[in-house]
Amino acid sequence: MTGGDGTMRAVLFDAGGTLVHIDHARLARVIRNVLGVTVPADAFVAAEYAGRAAMEEGLASGATPTDASRWSLHFRAMLGAVGVAGDDFDRVAPAMLAEHRVQHLWSFVPAGTADALDSLADAGWVVGCVSNADGHVEELLDGLGLRSRLRFVVDSGAVGIEKPDPRIFERALLRCGGRPETTVHVGDLYQVDVLGARRAGLKAVLIQPDGLGAPADVPRFATLAAAVDAILQGSI
Repeated sequence: MTGGDGTMRAVLFDAGGTLVHIDHARLARVIRNVLGVTVPADAFVAAEYAGRAAMEEGLASGATPTDASRWSLHFRAMLGAVGVAGDDFDRVAPAMLAEHRVQHLWSFVPAGTADALDSLADAGWVVGCVSNADGHVEELLDGLGLRSRLRFVVDSGAVGIEKPDPRIFERALLRCGGRPETTVHVGDLYQVDVLGARRAGLKAVLIQPDGLGAPADVPRFATLAAAVDAILQGSI
């Protein structure tokens, strides 16, 4: 889709926490195997937001400057919220990492995600992904049936630049032929996705059911599908 000046309009999506989510059932299985404790998979829904809140706090304070440093912070807070803390976390963490190496823990695609991406493409929007990842997010998305729905993927592990550095968004703009003012970034972390996108001149929205204390001027949606509907309706 083009704007009035012929510029391509684009929507860029974060990967983890936006397009793909942690498989809570697999995480619960790891905990059960290591600790002999059964944590209901649905208990991780609220716990995951505790993990995101910890990351937002770490980012705001400057204590977690890289994506790798945020990984431990996220999971310590998330598992702590379901009662796996201290020595128990230290026992579970190696098994969790091993499970992640076998199959990426972010392997759950919420219902409606693929259809939402298709609806944007059908309406003429350029659809891409900008992710802080390990250089293999494109392979992950391909295995989950999402890569074919994206025009391109910019992976921080491959390009050596992480959000919120605006240069990673500038790379994406070059890939899609768009301009900042006609591009929207959809993510799940205010400090990473919103601030990074805005520094590059893009609009930004959050997939955050509870908001996690994000400023009121950030459009927030409970699901990716709801965010896409708003974009298609022109309200973003």
